[in-house]
Amino acid sequence: MLVAEQLTKRYGSKTALQEATFTLEKGITGLLGPNGAGKTTLLRILATYHKASGGRLLLNGVEWTSANMEKLRADIGYLPQHIGLFPSLTVTEYLDYIASMRGMNSSSINKRMNEVLREVNLEEVGREKVRSLSGGMKQRLGIAQAIIHEPALLLVDEPTAGLDPEERIRFRNLIKRLGHSRAVLLSTHITEDVSVTCDRVLLMNKGWLQSHDHVREVVAYAAGSVWGLQTEQGKYEQLRSDPSVFITDLKEQQEGLYHIRVVAASKPSEDAQPLQPTLEEGYMVWLNRK
Repeated sequence: MLVAEQLTKRYGSKTALQEATFTLEKGITGLLGPNGAGKTTLLRILATYHKASGGRLLLNGVEWTSANMEKLRADIGYLPQHIGLFPSLTVTEYLDYIASMRGMNSSSINKRMNEVLREVNLEEVGREKVRSLSGGMKQRLGIAQAIIHEPALLLVDEPTAGLDPEERIRFRNLIKRLGHSRAVLLSTHITEDVSVTCDRVLLMNKGWLQSHDHVREVVAYAAGSVWGLQTEQGKYEQLRSDPSVFITDLKEQQEGLYHIRVVAASKPSEDAQPLQPTLEEGYMVWLNRK
């Protein structure tokens, strides 16, 4: 289990992370926030690339200190948003190199290689050059290098950005499987990835972090504030220009007639009907309170 207490990161006069306190247990926790919220800063601290300016971190009882850093790194896997994959190597050559860099011996590497390729569904392309892989395959190879040493904590930064729908679903299913045996922190700005994958949620904005034990706690922020209605073009334009109304879905039923879904603190029109909120709508309400 990871424990973070009052974690802070400053760059000169700018504070990128503001006294974050949370725990990560076995399973998948979503780290959800807009671009620039501080998500990558937090992940790089947890991956030991950056040092926190203040606060305390422990992983399975081991504290983040210079003396413990190698022990900690042996228990952490990290897939950054942009990873160098050595395109001229084959898949197995690349994983062999990464495993060697992590201090694994030849017998351990040989045993683990087939296991990890099977786990990420890349068994058939072990001899292929990395440059020949699809975007989704490269992301799965990125996960393979992050888990080849069987870490207790897996950190994943914006893994589905740029993937097509089929690869995104495949990747989500992979993350779900990996969460059965370790703590996974999935950083994203895509609410759908969190709603279908995660058990718990950390919301982040402008360096501030708020922990939630269940996705439904975030959904509840929009309770009583989501409405559905049919409207013509003129009324739609009026609602779209209202700063207190957020349109989250729009379907044109016929020319000039729309069915829209909105977030608004009060009923936006007489014919509006209350709807059950989604994670995206709850997240939107939370963001606008900050």
